[in-house]
Amino acid sequence: MYASAAQLLARYSADEIAQRAEDSVPRLVYGEMLSAAAAGADLSGYTPEEQAAIGRALANVERALRDADTTINSYLASRYQLPVTNAADVLERIAGQLARYFLYDDGATEIIENHYKDSLAFLRDVSTGKVQLGPGDSGATAPVSAGAEMVSGELVFSRNNSQGFI
Repeated sequence: MYASAAQLLARYSADEIAQRAEDSVPRLVYGEMLSAAAAGADLSGYTPEEQAAIGRALANVERALRDADTTINSYLASRYQLPVTNAADVLERIAGQLARYFLYDDGATEIIENHYKDSLAFLRDVSTGKVQLGPGDSGATAPVSAGAEMVSGELVFSRNNSQGFI
């Protein structure tokens, strides 16, 4: 994955992400709880209901991050060998912006929606070669797959075949 749950929570407000990732009513999961779970900390100090809610919220964050990875890979697949490893910082940021947008679903603010659109525009530019991922980007394309090859015989109508007619 280009970004982990812990990286997403560190980049953005953990409380904001927890609020968007949680599906419990009333709210049981807060930022520090989700951050602890993402870091692999012991959750035994929480009630079983809180632990279950934390698990569901973390699963929602992980799903949004997987969706972000899929989106990134769909843009970069024609140009790079996947997964791309030479541009970790920029792809972590892009994955975080995409995952944040996916967590908001249809309630994204204008700023979050603009970050999402900017991320897609950046990925589009990278896929066409207008922008490089970073200084380690060699610009090398992905290996060509075995595709169809067209072969034909010689020309039917040419000077050599027409025997002086053309």
